[in-house]
Amino acid sequence: MKVSNRFLYYQLVKDLNQNTEKLFRLNNQISSGRRVEKPSDDPIGLSSVLIYRTELNSFTQYKKSIDYGSGWLNRVDSILQDTDDLLARARELAVQASSATATENTRSGAAEEIKEIRSMVLSNANAKFRNKFMFGGTMTQTRPFLWVEAARLGADVATVSDLPASPAEGDAAMVTDQNMVYVYTDGEWRPVYQGNGSTFSMQIGKENSAQINIPGNEVFMDQQGDIFMTLLRLERALRSNDADAIRDELSSLEDAGTIVSNNLAKIGARVNKLEHTMAVIERSDVDTREMVSTIEDLDYAEAITQLQNQQTIYEAALKSASLITSLSLVDFI
Repeated sequence: MKVSNRFLYYQLVKDLNQNTEKLFRLNNQISSGRRVEKPSDDPIGLSSVLIYRTELNSFTQYKKSIDYGSGWLNRVDSILQDTDDLLARARELAVQASSATATENTRSGAAEEIKEIRSMVLSNANAKFRNKFMFGGTMTQTRPFLWVEAARLGADVATVSDLPASPAEGDAAMVTDQNMVYVYTDGEWRPVYQGNGSTFSMQIGKENSAQINIPGNEVFMDQQGDIFMTLLRLERALRSNDADAIRDELSSLEDAGTIVSNNLAKIGARVNKLEHTMAVIERSDVDTREMVSTIEDLDYAEAITQLQNQQTIYEAALKSASLITSLSLVDFI
């Protein structure tokens, strides 16, 4: 086969360029620490990496949701614990005030303390987390509960239409068909509970969600144990020096405490779920990152060996090219 000088030089340049490109690629891999830098380096591997990175982004979002949910639930837990302590104090005062040794003065003093307890419970019920009301259902920008003065609570009415037509600011009445106290404020009758009974959940996995909130009417105004109404009736009974009415509220206080305890159990179960899910996600995150590393990251020892071998090949190619291109017909005359 006849090889022309032109073809010879073309092939030499092509081979040298290929060797240079391999050296350049190996040098870049060692500098960056990554084996795969573009799709052509490993098409199948890069496809897997893209899938893994999507999963990692999802893990990051799920962890943010769990952190937010955990913060919310821990705040609710603290509030309910405090409310339970306040109810325990109210029961203690009710027991003391219901005894035969209690006097009108001691009951009046207990009434003032019950009023302060009601105020603290109201503060708990209107608590916020990151500028959102926690016990208004999905109405997180509306103050959930209104204050009721015990002295302004009038006679019960059957329906909203039966409420007094010419009330004064702060007047209140129980609407029996709704089992809800209404307060006259800002020129209109409003229910004490301004929220709704809806709940919301957060996505904490591809097919996993967790309910975060508990509507305030399920905690503070449950029909099986209405905290606000029980404390309100207790305060009125204490102010009226009615021992029988005070004793009647003892069982209601127990019922209210049971509602709080039940909700604390719900919160504990949800917190456990979030903690377990977080642990699973963190393990999955570590495993996925290891798989990405297996595909993307460089084996330095192997890469350096390849670089040294390629340098040897390149140097040999240069030397060979030098020998071939220096040959001349004159050398053989």
